[in-house]
Amino acid sequence: MNDKTRVVRPNGNLPGPDKSNQGLTEDGDVTVVVHQDSTGKNDHPPVRGAQAILPSAAADFNADATVFSPTPRKNTGQKREPGKLSGGFPANPIDTSDSFEPLPSGAVTKTVIKGRFELDKLLGVGGMGAVYKALDRRKLEANDSEPYVAIKLLNDDFQKHPDAFISLQREARKSQTLAHPNIVTVYDFDRDGDRVFMTMEFLEGAPLDKLLREHADVGLGPEKARSVFSDISQALIYAHSHKIVHSDFKPGNIFVTSKKGAKVFDFGIARAVSEGGIANKTGETTVFDAGSLGALTPAYASYEMLKGAEPAPSDDVYALGCVAYELFCGRHPYDKVPADKALEKKLRPKRIKGLNRREWRALEAALQLTREERTDSVEKFVQAFFVSNTWKWVLGGAFAMVLVGAGVGYSHLEQQNTAEQAKVKVELEKKLQKELLQRRISDKKEAINRLVSLSILTPAWEKDLRIELHEYSELNPSDEEFLDNKRREISELFLAAATGQLNLGNLDQADSMLESAANWYGVSSQAVAIKSQLATDRENLRARLEAERLEAEREAERIRLAEERAERRRLAAIKNKQIDTVLSNMEAALTCGFDMNVVAVGAQLSQLAKLDSVKARQIRPVVGEELNNCATKLGAEDPLRTEALVDEFRALLPGYQPLKEFKLDFCGHLVPGSGGRGARYSCRDRLADGTKGPAMVVVRGVSGRPLAVSKYEVSNRDLGHYCSATKQCGALDIAAGDLPVNNLTLQDAEAYLSWLSEETGYHYRLPTEQEWFAAASANGQEEVADRNCHLKYGGIEKGVELVPAQDGSINRFGLVNAVGNVQEWARGTDGELLALGGNRQDPMSRCLATTKRLHAGLADELTGFRIVRDVN
Repeated sequence: MNDKTRVVRPNGNLPGPDKSNQGLTEDGDVTVVVHQDSTGKNDHPPVRGAQAILPSAAADFNADATVFSPTPRKNTGQKREPGKLSGGFPANPIDTSDSFEPLPSGAVTKTVIKGRFELDKLLGVGGMGAVYKALDRRKLEANDSEPYVAIKLLNDDFQKHPDAFISLQREARKSQTLAHPNIVTVYDFDRDGDRVFMTMEFLEGAPLDKLLREHADVGLGPEKARSVFSDISQALIYAHSHKIVHSDFKPGNIFVTSKKGAKVFDFGIARAVSEGGIANKTGETTVFDAGSLGALTPAYASYEMLKGAEPAPSDDVYALGCVAYELFCGRHPYDKVPADKALEKKLRPKRIKGLNRREWRALEAALQLTREERTDSVEKFVQAFFVSNTWKWVLGGAFAMVLVGAGVGYSHLEQQNTAEQAKVKVELEKKLQKELLQRRISDKKEAINRLVSLSILTPAWEKDLRIELHEYSELNPSDEEFLDNKRREISELFLAAATGQLNLGNLDQADSMLESAANWYGVSSQAVAIKSQLATDRENLRARLEAERLEAEREAERIRLAEERAERRRLAAIKNKQIDTVLSNMEAALTCGFDMNVVAVGAQLSQLAKLDSVKARQIRPVVGEELNNCATKLGAEDPLRTEALVDEFRALLPGYQPLKEFKLDFCGHLVPGSGGRGARYSCRDRLADGTKGPAMVVVRGVSGRPLAVSKYEVSNRDLGHYCSATKQCGALDIAAGDLPVNNLTLQDAEAYLSWLSEETGYHYRLPTEQEWFAAASANGQEEVADRNCHLKYGGIEKGVELVPAQDGSINRFGLVNAVGNVQEWARGTDGELLALGGNRQDPMSRCLATTKRLHAGLADELTGFRIVRDVN
């Protein structure tokens, strides 16, 4: 098959941690949807990462897409640099999402939810939805020192579930009942049209899954690990006391704040349980059970949860044990293998050397794979871990005081927050006053510029300008440069007007304009020159009056001469009639069309030269202009048919420079977006040797102007033409001609583009990120399904090797292999080099038109490029 799709033998139900299927490996800390049938069977689906959300991407193609590593990285299990996101960006310090991978710049442009919450920044996305930092306009109006909240919106996949609205409502209500210092506070739950959302407190710090990635294989250190372990344990003990099991406890649902310790959030699939740990059949679960959505994280779900059993506190004990293990040693006790698979393989966690015997036994009991052998409550787990047998009686009293202590601690935090809020309020007021002053200065400057641009030059106009400039100087007295420039600019306007009046002979008006110019910026050398010219013109006026007197005396002589001219005109009229006949015939022959008789035009020019050689010389440029305009018109309809006519035009008028320089745009006749209709809706520019350049289609550029973009990825055959012509390819390894170019540097690509520009006369370049996305996604309307990306699942294997540049599905705009195969170079908003569209090694879930990577411009086997040029 052309797309190199390969049929392989199925080898496992659970891609990811199970080494039997390496085609779809993912981080185990990802919430997935497990579909359950009535038999209780539970086959794990492929684990896929949450796709990056692009707010307003369809509008400006300035996509805040997931940014991957700047150089290709094979799936070798290599860990990222601590403290960095993939792609070299610093980790986002603010996040309240569920297992979110923070994005480098998730700004949202003025999207307002419910007329109140103004989305400010995308913090991340997870199994249930996306979380944003949002400005609460009501808090801002009330001068609240903390006007920001976190807002969670359901993602599209989750929202399609018929019970999605009820699920989030349950999550909000349950979270609101859990008022504890180590549980994220949930404010409200609502909907805005089709968008279902929940607001909660905005925290500063980092998610635990990110901290663990930064401390892989080492853990957080004994003191920090015990502190976090204690905080999250208290959160679960409190939730269990309210008969709520979390059911999706994992590092991604734990947030380590800067000042308030660790907090647990996202009770999105928690369910009320009875005293015995079985769901209350007479409570709300008889109406709706959030667990029916089947959302869980395989690496942290207990064996019973994976088998569809009812939730119990023991399930959270297992997840807490996994998290605690990672806190102390930096790795998962079962290497992210799900509990049912671990039980089949009889896996056992390796002892952590930093724990004493009592602590290890407590942790080992919590990590047992079946409920019968596992510690049945978090309280017992914590008691066994932190307190020796000698002090068990002390711990009993301590646990009785947990809830009281939590309330006292929470009150102390409230007192701290009150003082901090007062300080922030003062700072916010100062900031708002400063912003108001800046807006007034900006508005005043805009008003001044607008008045100057009107250039009315009336007394009322001058008065308004003086008032505006005075007010601006009071608002911003330090900006003397702007005031000086404006006064000089106004003076120059009056000087220009004085020159115009002088040229019109309005001497008094010119004098008045000079006076106004001096009032604004003093007397300049230009004003002195105009004043001198004004005196000269007054003298010339007197001389002109004398000349008019003398002209009357010569009137008689003029009459005589007029009679002579009349005779000459009579003779010229006969000649002009003949010339008019020739010109009429020439005009008929010049009718623009593909069937134009250029020989007839030449014959009329020759006849005109015999009658009047001067007239013939004068008319040749006019004819040349007509031919040039005709070539332009016909070229826009069919450049291939026009090409031969242009050669005839040049032969007729070899000295007419515009025809010499006329250039046909072989893409100019195509309608933007028509490339998907067939081969005749593509175009190719002419090279100097008469051959043709790469095939292109025309799309609508970001600025609205047409843009020609190569239909295929630049192939080795295209580059080979350049190498053969320039002999400059050196050690470049040019593979099979039909395959896309790879293993070349950005410098090599730029050299090819320069050569192509010189050969065709058009400026070829790499596309910008917005131009590339518009063409690859058909303006955001289409995502090509059949793409050469990495897939090894259920008997299908793709992305094993590159496919020919001309093979593969074509999108609506006519582009082939825009997504997958090789990732393609483009320039970002700030000029940075990006690799877009994913490559054959990217998994299908991340091989999208929105996929982008920073790229160093070095040669690699996964990166190629596509060319663009502007259309005239």
